[in-house]
Amino acid sequence: MAELDKIPVKNSIQVETVKLDDDVLDSIKKLNERSNITIANCGNLYLRRKELIDEMDRVENSLKLAEDEFKATQNRLNEIGETVDEKYPQARINIQDGTVTYQPGAPTRKQQMAQQSQAQELQVSEGEAPSIVN
Repeated sequence: MAELDKIPVKNSIQVETVKLDDDVLDSIKKLNERSNITIANCGNLYLRRKELIDEMDRVENSLKLAEDEFKATQNRLNEIGETVDEKYPQARINIQDGTVTYQPGAPTRKQQMAQQSQAQELQVSEGEAPSIVN
């Protein structure tokens, strides 16, 4: 510890002030201004992005509701179609004038699908490749 006592201690710090060259000062001011503008732009972009994300969330929610509504509507239309088909086999409905054209005594669509399914099962059990009918 005795060695530390031998180190000279400065009680004052010497400071000098000089004026920067105008071109250096101008460059610093311009770059500082540019930096501040960029920071402000980034802040504005961040806020705009947040607004867009929030809007996209609202659009996604609306789209989900519309999809659910569409599915429910299609399911209800299918139910009504099956009911109409039971009463009027092979019906063609004219929604403009409210008439139904159908084939009395014809199998319903549900009966036709069951017959096709049985025929395909029979083909598979006999080793034939099932045919696809559209």
